[in-house]
Order: sequence, then structure tokens, then C-alpha cells
Amino acid sequence: MLTIKINNPEIEHKFKEYAKEQKQTVEDIANEAMKFFLESKKNKKLKVKKLNPKEHIVSLEYKDDNEDLSDVKLYENIKDSAQYIHNLRRKRAE
Repeated sequence: MLTIKINNPEIEHKFKEYAKEQKQTVEDIANEAMKFFLESKKNKKLKVKKLNPKEHIVSLEYKDDNEDLSDVKLYENIKDSAQYIHNLRRKRAE
């Protein structure tokens, strides 16, 4: 047995009205709705239209100002990459 709580008064009202129209109990209507929902999800697969990459190419333009970047050392302050990523994810989740 499964108990479902409906917190939306509008949906609850619609279930009750539909049950009266069909001369069935609300539980029977909810049971049928769940069966219908599960059956509709059974064989559905996500359909994604394949795009032609040549039609959707975006060119990026970069101006090279010939700046000397040989002394730039990105992420040299990171000693433990796993801990760094852990901290980034924790900050993002906050």
C-alpha cells in the first residue's frame, strides 16, 4: 500500500470532481492516473534532433597583442588539486 499526499488544493479538487463524474472513488482515480503515468513513461526515449555541425559553427576571434606571457604561471598557488576542487564544489553548493 502506498499513500500519496496531495498538497495542492486545486489538484485535489480536480481529482474529487473527476471521481464524482466517473462514479468511482478518489483512490481508484489516483490508481488509474499512476498506472497511466507509468505506462506512458515505459517506452519513451529522449528524442534529440541531430544537427549538422557545419551549419552551427561559431568562429571565435582572438586579438593577439604579442604580450609576453612566459612569466605567467596559472594555478601555481594550488598544492593539492583534489582539495582545491572539493572546496570549489562546496562553495558552489552554498
